[in-house]
Amino acid sequence: MPTTHLSESLKRIESVDALRGLAALLVVCNHVRSTYWIGITATYHRYGMRPDFSALIGYLSAPLGYGSLGVTLFFVLSGYCIHRRGAQRLAKDSRVAFDYKAFAIRRFWRIYPTYVAALLFTALVDWWILARTGVRDPGQDDSLFAFVTSLLTLQGYFAYYFGSNLVFWTLAMEVHLYLAYPILFLLSKKFGPGNTLLFTLAVGVAYLAANALFGIEDHLPYRFQKGPIFLPYWFTWALGFYIAEIEAGRAQDFGKNLWRALTIIGFTVGACLTWRGWHERAEMFWALFFGGLLYWSLGPQGRRFWGRGFGIGLAFVGVFSYSLYAIHVPLLEVFHVLIASSLTYKFSTIWPALGAAACSVIGAWLFFYLVEWWSIRKPRAAAVQIKQ
Repeated sequence: MPTTHLSESLKRIESVDALRGLAALLVVCNHVRSTYWIGITATYHRYGMRPDFSALIGYLSAPLGYGSLGVTLFFVLSGYCIHRRGAQRLAKDSRVAFDYKAFAIRRFWRIYPTYVAALLFTALVDWWILARTGVRDPGQDDSLFAFVTSLLTLQGYFAYYFGSNLVFWTLAMEVHLYLAYPILFLLSKKFGPGNTLLFTLAVGVAYLAANALFGIEDHLPYRFQKGPIFLPYWFTWALGFYIAEIEAGRAQDFGKNLWRALTIIGFTVGACLTWRGWHERAEMFWALFFGGLLYWSLGPQGRRFWGRGFGIGLAFVGVFSYSLYAIHVPLLEVFHVLIASSLTYKFSTIWPALGAAACSVIGAWLFFYLVEWWSIRKPRAAAVQIKQ
């Protein structure tokens, strides 16, 4: 696995790539587990307490039912990675201006080639499944209007997400956070990183309270599971932003003991709120947990931990985690139809789910080298041209 060579050639941090890989696999396992497998309750009714290895593996997969938390980890990592360059520039010169053009070019080439290819791949898979099974989800929108709406990352406002690829609500949030990034940059430059982080916390809490009181998002005609308003995730993203400021020496470090306490509090409260079904309220606490995990991973102990064994494998996946995120749902649907001739059939053992997850990783790796690998290198060439 050429993880170290590829990470170094892209000037990436291997421990961050390992966290990317962890986040991507959490999301994939969550989706494949819920769509392929009959679940713990049905498995228990089938096997009871009889010793069965397949049933035991299924029971042990219970934490993967919360794999959607990988999205929160992605947002924390995004805030850190996006602002790392900016934090270093501000550390060298506190008067430095925000380069809107360079930022827009880098983000466009990093996001859109892979995104457009994934949307087209989704359209192809949806057409193939309809032709093969004659069944289509009645709530699915395969229209050109939905395609264009998703392309503009306005899904949830004017149409549902395009086709069957339900994960793209998070990409819309990501792009909207990019659009808000210059605000955080300017606030941090003028008022400091700590005040900027508190600002996003206040905005997020105020929005959640207003949404609970007045049902703001309930009035949006195309709202899906989460979103489309990014404000509940702003603090999550800004926490990664703040860690980049700590690394650059512009922000006060909380210290290991306080970080450890925040990490434990984040996990404990986040788990309790999630168990109660209050997912949006739990978001900021999970952000604290994953922020603590990122802070530790950037330190010497974390780098050593992720730099061997299991971490190397995760870092390998982390390099193409965007491709895995972008196309794993249509890939899982293809495998589902091929082995079960239906998207609704669920298997009595979890092994087909695990096999499909492994196949989706392989498919995403191929997609990475066909599409994303080219788009990763393009922003650098564009940045060089701007400097010249």
